[in-house]
Amino acid sequence: MDGPGPTPAVRNRVISTRRRVQASVALVAAPVGLFLSALGFVLGLPEVFFAALVLVPAPWCLWMALGRRGSERAGWVVMTAGLVVLSLWLVWLSDRGVLFIFLGAALLGVAGAAAAAALYHVPRSGQARLRRSTRRIHRPVLFVNPRSGGGTATRVDLAGEARRRGVEVVELDAHSDLPALAAAAVESGADCLGAAGGDGTLAQVAEVAVRFGLPFVCVPAGTRNHFALDLGLDRDDPVGALDAFGSANSLRVDVAEVNGRMFLNNVSLGVYGEVVAAEQYRERKIGTALAVMPDLVGPDAEPLGIRFVDDRGGEHRDAVVLLVSNNAYDLAPRLGFGSRPSLRDGRLGVVLVEPGAGLLGPLHVQSWQAETLSVDAQGPLNVGLDGESVRVDPPLRFLVRPGVLRVRLPLDAPGVSPSALRPRLGPARFAELWSIARGVPPG
Repeated sequence: MDGPGPTPAVRNRVISTRRRVQASVALVAAPVGLFLSALGFVLGLPEVFFAALVLVPAPWCLWMALGRRGSERAGWVVMTAGLVVLSLWLVWLSDRGVLFIFLGAALLGVAGAAAAAALYHVPRSGQARLRRSTRRIHRPVLFVNPRSGGGTATRVDLAGEARRRGVEVVELDAHSDLPALAAAAVESGADCLGAAGGDGTLAQVAEVAVRFGLPFVCVPAGTRNHFALDLGLDRDDPVGALDAFGSANSLRVDVAEVNGRMFLNNVSLGVYGEVVAAEQYRERKIGTALAVMPDLVGPDAEPLGIRFVDDRGGEHRDAVVLLVSNNAYDLAPRLGFGSRPSLRDGRLGVVLVEPGAGLLGPLHVQSWQAETLSVDAQGPLNVGLDGESVRVDPPLRFLVRPGVLRVRLPLDAPGVSPSALRPRLGPARFAELWSIARGVPPG
């Protein structure tokens, strides 16, 4: 039986010269960058102040553009562009101020990158606890969607690579009943199921794996591969993900459901759900979104009629977007944005976007976590379920099923997303950097 590798504590007792240099650079560049940025702002007054002031209405103008068509949209776009150009021109007029601000921002970026590199190997609480899988796989089956990701599976010969590893491959077409094929494979003896394609393909196969209690292998061959990202897989190496059919680590993760239908990532109601329901969405994603938006958020838009209650007991009826996810996304503007720090918290993540009030607030965003959520409406709703358009009858009842999906991962995959690996800054982190710079193991 294979045992676990050396623990992080053992691996980190010796501080390499490279990490010491990285920590030293971060400790020097951060205060210098802050000083130069502050100095540039002071030297650039009043131009820098007015530049920031001019830029404030730009998001509102852009939002107004999305809700209109033709010449009205063009007018708001021109106004947005004009505000941005005027802001940049005012910054340029600040003379030495802009130089110091750019130098300060560059140094802060260097400091952040160096700190992240130096701290990356420091053990962190909450990181996935991977176990070496002791289960021997006798008949693995991989379902491949050759149309996903612009033909990624075909381009890298994923089916051929899988067969060379002894994996049975089922290639899908536009008429394939994927859940039925996966269930039939299990009934004929499959003891491990894998899916190569977009998140919608993954979710359908994973649902069958959960139903029969089998391990699941995720192969990122879609467009965005959100689930693979949150598992720590290299999304640019779908062939490498096939290693999970051999010696692998095992990780139990949560799944979520809406009205009994399972999803791995999220369900989106409102604008996005209506956009993906459009027939031309698959061929022209951006163009379709721009064409549909005025009907959803413009001055003549009809209310979507979504009704639900938030974690504080407040009732909502004017949602532009309601995103319900299997565990919460990290939406802070920093490294790891848009990924989930954990797939094992056993809670839904909820993000609500509503029309704001006033010039400075075109949108109001609220987020919380919950064990369940109920959404009501007067009629069926178009929702985006793991990127696939689905029509669901209300009320929509969301829940999480903790730890029911057993995922096999290649031995080199960390099992967590970029947001989970991101170092959390604070006094304790600077103390760790100081220790690393001196060659002393943190903690």
